[in-house]
Amino acid sequence: MKRLFFLLTAATAITFSACTKDKDDVNTLNDTDKSFMTQAAYSNNAEVAAGALAASKSGNTEISNFGQMMVTDHTEAQTELSSLATSVSVTLPDGMDDAHIALINDLTINTGVEFDTLYISSQIKDHQDAITLFQNEINNGSNTRVKAYAQKYLPKLQAHLQSAIDAKTSILIP
Repeated sequence: MKRLFFLLTAATAITFSACTKDKDDVNTLNDTDKSFMTQAAYSNNAEVAAGALAASKSGNTEISNFGQMMVTDHTEAQTELSSLATSVSVTLPDGMDDAHIALINDLTINTGVEFDTLYISSQIKDHQDAITLFQNEINNGSNTRVKAYAQKYLPKLQAHLQSAIDAKTSILIP
């Protein structure tokens, strides 16, 4: 009788474990996760493009260094996000949204203090927006790996925001 009970218990456990889905199954992605990944990709792509302009175009060492930091850090973040997206069957955009395309166009035609002011002001706003996006994912996302990505990069975004605020003070307005 004990043997029969053990066999039934084992069979039941196996049946239920086979029916249980992995928490990170692609089906557990909610709309917050999907939107987050898309918006984070747009943000990373924009930070890399704008940062490259700042690194090469700004005559202000602090702005130029900040731009290079954006290229390095957001390239790393985008590489990790791309790998994560592949693992959960999400296709990310490989470019920028319309607002950032317009910003890049404006940055391209500006020079000097105008360039530096436009660039660093956009960085402050973009990092504030990104912090809100990442906090929303942490609070409302469903996929543990996507949430872990947001938790990993949120402190970096907060540090970037502070660096942008600090860099803004280096701009000498005539």
